[in-house]
Amino acid sequence: MKQLYITLVAVLCCAMSMTTLTSCTSDNDDNLAEQIEVTPDDKTEYTVRDLPVIRDGKADGIIAIRYYKDLPSVPYVSVSDFQRLVLPGSTVTVTMTGTGTYQLVNPGSTATVNTVDETFVVADYMSFTNLMGLMQQGMDNAYLDGLPCVRYSHQTLAGGSSSVSFNYSKYGINLRGDETNVYFPFATLADLYADLHYHNAACNGENVCVASVDDSSNGIGSFAPEYQVEKLKEKGTRAEDMIAYAYGELCFTIDHFYGMPGRSPYEASIRQIGFDKTLEASDDGKLIKQLLLSADMKQYTFGIEMLMLYLDDGGHTKTWPDNETILLDQNFSMSQDYLELIRRYFKEYFSDRMGSSVRYNLLKDSRTKVYGDNLTYHKKGNTAICHFDGFGKINFEAWRHFYNGTGPLPTLENTQNDNLVVFLDALKKASEDPEVKNLVIDLTLNRGGSLDVVAAMTSLMYGESLCYCENTLTGQHVTWYYDVDRNFDGKFDEKDKDVHYDLNFCVLTSDFSFSCGNLFPSLCKDTGVLVAGQTSGGGACAVGMFRTAEGFLYQLSSCRGRLTDNKWENIDAGIVPHVTLNTGSELTGEWSGITYTQYGLEPFYDIDNLSQIMSSYYPQR
Repeated sequence: MKQLYITLVAVLCCAMSMTTLTSCTSDNDDNLAEQIEVTPDDKTEYTVRDLPVIRDGKADGIIAIRYYKDLPSVPYVSVSDFQRLVLPGSTVTVTMTGTGTYQLVNPGSTATVNTVDETFVVADYMSFTNLMGLMQQGMDNAYLDGLPCVRYSHQTLAGGSSSVSFNYSKYGINLRGDETNVYFPFATLADLYADLHYHNAACNGENVCVASVDDSSNGIGSFAPEYQVEKLKEKGTRAEDMIAYAYGELCFTIDHFYGMPGRSPYEASIRQIGFDKTLEASDDGKLIKQLLLSADMKQYTFGIEMLMLYLDDGGHTKTWPDNETILLDQNFSMSQDYLELIRRYFKEYFSDRMGSSVRYNLLKDSRTKVYGDNLTYHKKGNTAICHFDGFGKINFEAWRHFYNGTGPLPTLENTQNDNLVVFLDALKKASEDPEVKNLVIDLTLNRGGSLDVVAAMTSLMYGESLCYCENTLTGQHVTWYYDVDRNFDGKFDEKDKDVHYDLNFCVLTSDFSFSCGNLFPSLCKDTGVLVAGQTSGGGACAVGMFRTAEGFLYQLSSCRGRLTDNKWENIDAGIVPHVTLNTGSELTGEWSGITYTQYGLEPFYDIDNLSQIMSSYYPQR
């Protein structure tokens, strides 16, 4: 097997090579031929380019990329090289078992590829594509952000089937093979492996970039500017073979990896007839398809933006970065009728989005009138309250220093803007105050964030840390379990079980409580913790990060984790509270000449009222 990585010195000394071949040979060909009397199914001529690898912004050797004569713009990569690329140190063993058929074995599972029928059948899809060993040794293909006080424990699976079969021929995607290996289009393998931690890879014909750390801040684009949307738009004309392949790959990805959270109006159609025919069924869809098949890169990238609006499911499916300047750029040639339709589409979308933003800020201002700018801890009588407008504020550097023994335990005094620090401070103050019996967790303006923070907080509240979800691709019901260093002594051990806070908890929700702001009350309600307020705002799927064949970054509600309650019911409709609270005064705000109304949440922030509700719910206290 060819060595994938060489030293940087060697890379700099070698010119990028391009060699025309008709077949590929190796030292083992004669022995293999004696065992199996077959010939390669695909003798299409190809060229090989040795492209530099950039991993998290640093040079990391080279990788061989193929370009076939019939698809001169579409980069192909061997499954063996790709496996070593995305999970260094691991391998795929490829065995030719017949004409165009191959068995693949990697550290997680086995698979069968047929390059005649263009099929890929994997015994355990999630295990075969598992990159979470980059996060924690031996970890299943689950979800973990990397907060050091949270550790993945195990998962349980029920129902469905771990086996998955993909038929690429329906999408015009060609798989290739020779005597020693199997070759996929690079983006096809990248989409197969894209996980919930945003590990992903991309190839643009000039280099191969890998994000092995969290890609939520535009990972590859942050260290390789050529993958940013504005740079992509400068490329001008798209090649004909790339246009067809990129569209087929996008259709395949949405048909298989979109998690169908429940709120997109096109989900039922995509399930029944597929994404391509769904687009063809409406005028808006036809427009988007035209853009996606455009030879003009600006039209194409705009089509991707339009597609995300078309699939809009509350914020989990969108382009990245979410930049209105990019979205509203119409600097390309198109008929006036189509431009008007685009403008109308964006006007509706941004009117809804900005209206929501205006209403959100109205609530924020009304809460400030009650609590001021201090959102960490407030107490009145036997009840205290702390506020979380998201679960995404984590000072990873401070936490890593503490767990590496190079820094103090993060506190409000030494670590700012950290959700877990705020919660630990509130727990400490409430538990040390003999008067306080109740702690309210305000999620009324919580738009989501990290599952790690949710795992840590729920563990500290009621001694259990887990998450229920379903894999909509495999049909499996999945429960992820986590360990939490509950005493924050830097170790996971039996002493963590001794930590207990003798407090009654209440979770406060509104229709703005979305994503993890929706998951948190679901987990708490399953366990019997009081939920009060309004039905939360939903947001059922974990997020997967993908790149188009040309490197454009977008995210989808992922099939790998559609969140449920403990009865396996989808929670996208929101969590109905135990106690519904009435809204307060009418508030109005304006954007672009449009007036928006929002009813205040004064009763939600009335600590005396919350104290009475909690006393009724927890009568033993």
